[in-house]
Amino acid sequence: MTRAGEPLDVLVVGGGATGLATALGCARAGMRVAVLERGPAPAFDPATAPVTRVVTLNAAAMGLLDRLGVQEALAANRAHAFSGMQVWDAHGPAHIRFDADDLGVPELGWTVENAALEAVLWQALRERGVALWPETAWRSVDLRPDRVDVYAEGHAPLASARLVVAADGARSALRERAGIAVDERPYHARGVVATVETAQGHGDTAWQRFDDERILAFLPLGDGRCSIVWSLPEIEADDVMAMDDGAFIDALSAAIDGGPGPVTGASPRAAFPLVARHARDYFSGRVVLAGDAAHTIHPLAGQGLNLGLADVDALLRQLAGPNRRDPGDPRGLRAYTRARRPENAMMQRAMDGFRLLFGTRRAGLPELRGAGVRLVNGLVPVKRQLALRAFGLDGIRR
Repeated sequence: MTRAGEPLDVLVVGGGATGLATALGCARAGMRVAVLERGPAPAFDPATAPVTRVVTLNAAAMGLLDRLGVQEALAANRAHAFSGMQVWDAHGPAHIRFDADDLGVPELGWTVENAALEAVLWQALRERGVALWPETAWRSVDLRPDRVDVYAEGHAPLASARLVVAADGARSALRERAGIAVDERPYHARGVVATVETAQGHGDTAWQRFDDERILAFLPLGDGRCSIVWSLPEIEADDVMAMDDGAFIDALSAAIDGGPGPVTGASPRAAFPLVARHARDYFSGRVVLAGDAAHTIHPLAGQGLNLGLADVDALLRQLAGPNRRDPGDPRGLRAYTRARRPENAMMQRAMDGFRLLFGTRRAGLPELRGAGVRLVNGLVPVKRQLALRAFGLDGIRR
């Protein structure tokens, strides 16, 4: 019932980085796989494409992309390695810095343009002859015990697969169709994003400053500019979006005081709501969730896509392992859920705790934060272990 005339092992719904990486891993494992994406095919020209959404990838995520055979192509498409990270509190002495040299590694992470990553993965799938169906949306799904049948408008058949991977984003329609409940909690904040130029340059360092509920990150790009993510309460975010360019640049320069500023130029900006979501289960029948369809997190640590690619890694281990004969075997999907759901929940709690810790100025708390950070700075093994965990350097598979 597929366009290729034979049933699929895996149908991936969603052509973002998580879905495409899943499809590529399945294809490399010899599975019959296809990708269904409602938007156009991704394209990226590093010579002309404007910088849009930027993500940070840790060593574990880059290790997966290396095993999928796309790291070199990604490096040729404006991916940029950074070697330092500096985090500080606007209202107290809390200040911590991490350096790749101290950890004995060449870099702490990479900044990658989402459009470039998607285009590189799409091209790798095309070169493998994987069925790619852009600008195609499903309209109904028949969930059967042995397969999932997917239909277009008018009940026209699209595909039949033994497993469907829902990688269709935070508002996943496939998750809803599969009857998987999700817990949702708005942060009542928005993330303002833009690309900026600074007078001092970024020094291959990622910068992050906490100012109560306002969290500002400067992510280094390969051309010397920075991609910024500014988490602000909703009303303040609206005010920032309404500013003219000069006022926006002045506000950014003041907000990143002590970092790579002052800001000297900025691109048009965009904003998106910040909402925490977590699915109560990661699969139902022969539908399994991955990436934002399963969980979303506050962007303060840039972990969103890292968690999504960790989902991909864990799912591929199940699909290419003992349950390879039937990718929809519930034993493998349960093992995947056990591996990933507690980890993602722990990361959500950690980010919420970190945000709350730095998001208040109750009497004595800035000084307490400063004392705690000084303690971590002084305990080199503790700081090292914290850094290895944060940058995905602990237990990565090469």
